[in-house]
Amino acid sequence: MEVSGFKIKRTIGQGGMGTVYLATQESLGRDVCLKTMNASRSESTEYFERFLNEGRIVAGLRHPHIITIYDIGASDDVVYIAMEYVDGGDLKSRLYAPLPPLEALDIIIRIGSALDLAHSEGIIHRDVKPANILFRTNGDPLLTDFGIAKQMTLDAELTSTGTILGSPFYMSPEQSEGLVVDGRADIYSLGIIFYEMLTGERPYVGDSPIKIIMQNLQKPIPALAQDLARFQPLLDRMLCKDRAGRFPDAASMVDYLLDIYDREAAAAGAAPAAGPSEPKRGGARTHLSKRGIVLGAAGVVCLAVGFTGIYLYSESLKQTDIVVRRAAASPPALSSEGLETVSGIGTASRKLPTESSRKNIKRADVTKALRWLGQNSLQHDQLTSPPADNAYYYFSRLLALDPGNQSARDGFAQIAERYVALAERQYAAGNILQAQVYITLGLQVSPRHEGLLALESIIHDQKRSFWESLASLFE
Repeated sequence: MEVSGFKIKRTIGQGGMGTVYLATQESLGRDVCLKTMNASRSESTEYFERFLNEGRIVAGLRHPHIITIYDIGASDDVVYIAMEYVDGGDLKSRLYAPLPPLEALDIIIRIGSALDLAHSEGIIHRDVKPANILFRTNGDPLLTDFGIAKQMTLDAELTSTGTILGSPFYMSPEQSEGLVVDGRADIYSLGIIFYEMLTGERPYVGDSPIKIIMQNLQKPIPALAQDLARFQPLLDRMLCKDRAGRFPDAASMVDYLLDIYDREAAAAGAAPAAGPSEPKRGGARTHLSKRGIVLGAAGVVCLAVGFTGIYLYSESLKQTDIVVRRAAASPPALSSEGLETVSGIGTASRKLPTESSRKNIKRADVTKALRWLGQNSLQHDQLTSPPADNAYYYFSRLLALDPGNQSARDGFAQIAERYVALAERQYAAGNILQAQVYITLGLQVSPRHEGLLALESIIHDQKRSFWESLASLFE
């Protein structure tokens, strides 16, 4: 793939509409996310217009929690959108365990404020889901992928295409039925995400899209466990089957959420900490939309840098669902003190954690979790793939955090031993090429591993002997 003005580094992810690359914008020397349309412009006018529509929509929405568009254009027959590159992973990669309530509230407040701006500009996202919420390295969430967003028109209530678009897990009942939707459909989707953040599970599941859709349409709103029951009224309003019972707009929802956040922070005994001064309620709020909706979002926002590495970094925008792969496994429990620090308790309401508070996170808890993830990946034979969820990745993160960590070094040795066994098996079966692939992968992990080097030497000598014998025939 070549796009004039951009140097493509690697593929990040691929969806139905386009492929996303990490690229360098040569004129400015900056990394960008380059999304190209999978089909040629000449193949489908509707497809082409929908792709460009995404770029136009997002380019017109200036908000700190909406992905930034840099450029929209075409090079030869390639149509592209160049957008902000963020490397903090996505929300989906966090959701194999419940998030602390304060963090969950913070995320939906910020994404809610982004939706409020979009709705005020007449834009409905229609595909709000964890994979479409990305994170900057400082922890700020970003709403992205407006590929199926719809612009509301004055006659919207009079027209309907009957087309169902979006993810069944997060789709509102009216959207599932192919009816005309408004901003309350996005509120429903955000409610599903909030439930998943609180519980670590989706409220409606099934083995086919139609079964999931039917549950969204007919099954009652799930009841939260007793320790989370205080959030039930909020969920009941966000997930009401009849959209008339939901919040009338995202602005009302954000105001309601801010009040809940205040109570949660007070109940947690959040103590004042050094950092930026707390935003004032009311007139001193920073307004984001034409209706003057608050930008001020909850400030207990980030996990500590080390712990973030456990959950966030993903090289694919469409990575495999970790929940399914690990249904039978449970990550190690963190100490109550470590979990309290990770979740942001102990910092001031709506204040970002200071550098010193980040350094105070319990290193033992972080290394314990990384060690468990590495060993669990080994058990599932996830040695060096899939991206950002494999044994080599987790042991590398562990070694970066603690350069002398013996568990990480032992982990590398175990990965290399697995590749020795795999290579020997393929060699014995006569699959020399596949054996070489395993040897190469193993040497990338452990360049001086004797077993891998010995097997590589055997294959090399065998090849050389073959060519020498062949040459002697012509002599």
